Amino acid sequence: MAFSEMLKSKREELGMTQQDLADHIYVTRQTISRWENNLGYPNLDTLVDLSSLLNLSLDNLLKGEATDMVQQISKDVTDKKRYKHYLLVIGMFLGILLLWFLILGYGRATQNESIDRFNPFLRVQYGYTVLPDQVPEKKEKTTIVDSDGKNKHVAAIKIPQRVDAFVADDPFGSGSWLKFYTGQYSPKQRWALVAHKGSYVSAIRLVTRKQIPQLMREQTGSHYVTYDAHAERRVTKRFPWWPFN
Repeated sequence: MAFSEMLKSKREELGMTQQDLADHIYVTRQTISRWENNLGYPNLDTLVDLSSLLNLSLDNLLKGEATDMVQQISKDVTDKKRYKHYLLVIGMFLGILLLWFLILGYGRATQNESIDRFNPFLRVQYGYTVLPDQVPEKKEKTTIVDSDGKNKHVAAIKIPQRVDAFVADDPFGSGSWLKFYTGQYSPKQRWALVAHKGSYVSAIRLVTRKQIPQLMREQTGSHYVTYDAHAERRVTKRFPWWPFN
């Protein structure tokens, strides 16, 4: 007996209408009608529910002329596995993408130069800054060897340190505090044009105040001010963690 005939016969034997059966397995009456007219087949999960509800074994439901149904169920199982594989791949891709954005956002929020350097969403900006009166230096002990290589002695030498200065990117006050090496400079040339990508400084050029465009001079200032963490944040943007700015 074909599945369609078996389903109709058992339903009528139990005194159930198509709507009654449909309500029990959460499908529409039209779906039951299609099955009984051999126009479609249930999936494997629904077939298990029918087996339990109609008190028929799966062997009986799948025997006889149900070759097409078996093939359809086999196809459904294969499709489910394929869809699960696709969903897994998509989920992994979205997870990696989210992690990537979180890393880029962390780089912007913490001014991580290594992350900002390789952030593809950041563009190179050019800003102006005023430098300290003197290059910041730090004394460090080092061993000096004479030219003959025999005599050694320890001496303290001054090592230039990175400047921590506010770089103004436009005349409207946008900018950020950046750390970079400047090399030696004179009091008359203690301003700099800074090329940076986020917190990563790619190049600087020492300039005089007169070389700074008129609109930028006010934002750049004439006196160096040290960074105060309690007074302002390092990036003067509304969302400093946003990886696209």
